Amino acid sequence: MIVFNDEEERAKTYRLFSGIFMVEPSDETIRSVSEALEMSIKETGFEIRMDYIQLFSNAAGQLLPYESLYNHEVWEVPKIWGRTTVEVSKIYRDTGLDIEEDIDIIPDHISAELLFMSYLIENDKKDIQRLFLEEHICVWIPDFCDDITEFAQTSFYQEVASLLKEFILIDCRDIKLKSFK
Repeated sequence: MIVFNDEEERAKTYRLFSGIFMVEPSDETIRSVSEALEMSIKETGFEIRMDYIQLFSNAAGQLLPYESLYNHEVWEVPKIWGRTTVEVSKIYRDTGLDIEEDIDIIPDHISAELLFMSYLIENDKKDIQRLFLEEHICVWIPDFCDDITEFAQTSFYQEVASLLKEFILIDCRDIKLKSFK
């Protein structure tokens, strides 16, 4: 179970999960993630990288990690660079960030959104944290994690998905509790 004792740990956890999905993981990344999340690795780095490509690669991926493919109106066709991408990009700009300039990634990519959450926490932007969690993170990432668990070929990504889902659900619950105070 993921527990964070302060906001610094919470932000660090968001950054850690962001890095897992940003690029194909190196052996060092796999090692540091497994240590930080107290996971035992059963597969080789090569097997984990092949699973990453199979799952998340734009060319071959089964589960492209973009919110716009999960968070859309019933009548909308899910697509990359959809309405949700534009909304997320506007939220970034409204806080003074231009994610697209800082990292070469579509704004509603899971890594960008998790990295943005760490930024909000580090800069004590509580109102935007609540809004971003409720309207974006909590809406799609638990479902995305369920899909990873179903389609991943490695226990590494299955466990990462389980831990990320647990972390997000705890944060979603906590933000709702705090909003009633």
